[in-house]
Amino acid sequence: MNTLGNDLKCLGTQDVIVVNGGTNDIDSKRNQTHKVLAHMAQFIQENVYSNIIIVNIPPRHDTGSNSITNLEIHAVNRKLNKIVKAYNNVTIVDSNLHRKCFTRHGLHLNKYGKEWLSKQIATQIHRLVEDNSKNTPIIPLKWKIESISKQNSTNPLLEQTAICPIKPNKLNGSVTV
Repeated sequence: MNTLGNDLKCLGTQDVIVVNGGTNDIDSKRNQTHKVLAHMAQFIQENVYSNIIIVNIPPRHDTGSNSITNLEIHAVNRKLNKIVKAYNNVTIVDSNLHRKCFTRHGLHLNKYGKEWLSKQIATQIHRLVEDNSKNTPIIPLKWKIESISKQNSTNPLLEQTAICPIKPNKLNGSVTV
């Protein structure tokens, strides 16, 4: 996890992190929802310089819609939505899909569910990329160009200004051309 954390710290405003989880830590026997929400809140706070897309927890269709597990999933998704409202760099993709998007046993997404979810994530990424490209300023840079001219042999470097569309990375101060 430390390596992942270090890798994510290198990301900036032009990057997107997609978080997609499941129901393993949510059931009536070992309810870990408070830990899930605490970890998500911490993750969001640690990555405020990147765009985050969170796929909320899908319902389980292998239990009844009013099962303790599904009620807990609904509560976690509701609390997650409240946490996310405080951050404008986080988007939620709703995975509350119809039963026909799940396999026969009802726990995992089937081909159609995966396709639908993938399209939703891709749409959000596309929207974020479009929004970011509209807000990226063009910054004039000063380039040093070698002069081949023999007339200026004492100062071989001449300063010349060129307009180069670059994207500043606010996280580490570097630029991307």
